[in-house]
Amino acid sequence: MPSGTYNDDMGLCGICGRKLRPLYKNKDWEKRKYHVSCFKNMISDISNYNDIAISKYGHTKKIANMPIQEAKKQKTFVINFE
Repeated sequence: MPSGTYNDDMGLCGICGRKLRPLYKNKDWEKRKYHVSCFKNMISDISNYNDIAISKYGHTKKIANMPIQEAKKQKTFVINFE
């Protein structure tokens, strides 16, 4: 950590919302928007999105813009391919 006074002007993490702290080892620390660990978790979530979207993020599977449970109750529905 460099000598001198500490300026607490860092923003909040864009993922978890907690306060960022400066990383003095890298020159780009002033431009950072995420914690390193939050960013790594986000990247791993993207690579496994189909597996964790329902459990972690609360997404539901849809058919013709209807949740699957409602779509199963319908006798017919129209799917348009553009």
